[in-house]
Amino acid sequence: MLSSNVGAFGGLSGLTLSPMGDRIIALTDQGDLFQARLVHNKAGWLEGLSEPTFHRLRGADGKHLTRRPDKRDQDAEAIGRLADGSYLVSFEHRHRIMHYKTLTGRPTLFAMPPGLDQAPRNGGLEALTALPDGRILVMTEKLRVGDSGSGGSGGSGGSGGNTKKNAGAYIGWLLDANGKSLGEVYWPGLGIFRPTDLAALPNGDVLLLQRRYSGAGGPGMRLSLIPAARIKPGAQLLDIELAQLSLPQAVDNFEGLAAFPAKAGGWTIYILSDDNFNPLQRNLLLQFHLSE
Repeated sequence: MLSSNVGAFGGLSGLTLSPMGDRIIALTDQGDLFQARLVHNKAGWLEGLSEPTFHRLRGADGKHLTRRPDKRDQDAEAIGRLADGSYLVSFEHRHRIMHYKTLTGRPTLFAMPPGLDQAPRNGGLEALTALPDGRILVMTEKLRVGDSGSGGSGGSGGSGGNTKKNAGAYIGWLLDANGKSLGEVYWPGLGIFRPTDLAALPNGDVLLLQRRYSGAGGPGMRLSLIPAARIKPGAQLLDIELAQLSLPQAVDNFEGLAAFPAKAGGWTIYILSDDNFNPLQRNLLLQFHLSE
């Protein structure tokens, strides 16, 4: 469990890794950025964090984001590192994707996918990753085909011929390297699980993290894999389940996902939970190994 004596610490959502895979970079849903070095034992398993830093993100005006009770400008949810070393950060409440050349610098607007304005304030772009070919894949947490005003055409929105086929699916977009929409994509969903983060693998496959919560069952996590061949405009992102966690296992409100090639082959996977600044919840950082 992660904890800190910094008053603003908590609410950890988006997650990515440094280029060498030795540091985590995590967002909070109040617009702060947390970074720390990963500490592993001789066997390669996570033991803790060191060298933590904590700072405020800036807005398009260059000023630090204003702290607001309604989270209007500060609700950062997902982060992805691009090939040139810059970063994309998605925000909810005021839906948008911002491009940061450096995480301490002034960002510019990267994209506002067509139809994203129909997403609930607290159900926008929860998941984001840069694909190896330069495209960007983003997924909403609560915008589904058939919701009032939502898309479903396989293109840029509207109620086209694929609406019935994709009814109830969660809506996402494929974007080009400049943020232009290449078309919608659809994750069919599974029960009450909702998408919370994405992580691309070097071969173009994508890991999808999902969470669920129910009064009877408590929190749950599901991790699945979307094959690269299925990631194209208009497609259903049919996934392959890799793992599920539920009580009494170590599980909470998992919202962050990152992957890095493991020295022995396969990938090292990290998942991060958001405590919502609730003393009954935890910020957990878990490590897994995924075989090739």
